[in-house]
Amino acid sequence: MFSQEKFENDHGRQAEEDERSEESYTEEEYLKEDQPEEANPEGLEESDPEAGGIDYDPFTDDEAGPSPSPRESDGKCEKLFSLECSFCLRLYRSQLRPKENFSAQISGDSVQEVVANMWESGKSLTKREVRFENGVPKWASGEIPGEESAEKFLIVYDVTAHKSYATTNLTSKKLQKWRDQIVKVFVYAYSKEVETKGQYGDVLKYLINPKNPDRAGANSMREEAALAKELREKNPHLEGHSSSWLLWATTIHAAPAHEQEALKEAQHPPINISKYFRWVGVSEAARLDSVHRGMVVANTVNSRWSKQIREIKEDLHTAFNIIQGAIRKVETMEAESNASIACDGIGCATRGERVKPTVGFGIDHI
Repeated sequence: MFSQEKFENDHGRQAEEDERSEESYTEEEYLKEDQPEEANPEGLEESDPEAGGIDYDPFTDDEAGPSPSPRESDGKCEKLFSLECSFCLRLYRSQLRPKENFSAQISGDSVQEVVANMWESGKSLTKREVRFENGVPKWASGEIPGEESAEKFLIVYDVTAHKSYATTNLTSKKLQKWRDQIVKVFVYAYSKEVETKGQYGDVLKYLINPKNPDRAGANSMREEAALAKELREKNPHLEGHSSSWLLWATTIHAAPAHEQEALKEAQHPPINISKYFRWVGVSEAARLDSVHRGMVVANTVNSRWSKQIREIKEDLHTAFNIIQGAIRKVETMEAESNASIACDGIGCATRGERVKPTVGFGIDHI
């Protein structure tokens, strides 16, 4: 039998060993974050192709949260495969603890359908494929990655077995094992070609950040003016003030770097600034059509004004007739008043009475 004192000593030694082990793991993980990055940042070897496992990484963010457990499904999924995927964005392959962006339920009746649904859910996190030529990053030919590029942008990570799988190495057996479980899907913004933090820095330097930034880090006014001039020369079918072309150039530089090339080649400005430009004809037929449309608009405007002028003229005629009628009535009343005064004067003269002066009621007194 063990004494109480011996049991307490053994328990204390065990606690100290656990604490040292935990501190050792933390230090090792800290050193891994600060050590120089290598060509193979994850330092992993591909496992048996039949198993399909690759990129075993013991330094993932499993301790950042509770261990995932099988998902409690409200109802049985009708699809053959069903799993809960947690999508995480990675800027480069050696990035530790990528942020979880969202979760989605992925299902399908085949491996291809599951991969297609994974891509449909995670493609919003992708930017554009980057390739390195002699150590210099360059944009790939395709501007928008398609479903066929899923292998270049997606890695499926089994949080229970601590193994990563390329989408091409997923099997029916593996998907069936993951049914109603949570797995992580690492989505690489610029493809898996960007492996180290240094390579990601080159991507920022050569492809994303402005080449000649101003003090605020934005594109300089010289670059804005040069792009505005280029846009004006490429789009002779548009007319606008100098400020309008500068606004278009600023809008392009403010867009994500992987979209700027397509915006520069566009034949029309973005819809939010299109009101600052006017389309002009570049051929005889287009000019004739423009003149015809202009004359139609002018005729419509003139017709509207002609109608209003005609209505005002009719109102003036009506008012003039009313005034003339009033004048005739006043003249009649004045004549009657004068006749009455004359009759009174004659009557008084015959009676020998003095005629009192009266105020005339003429039109001048109105």
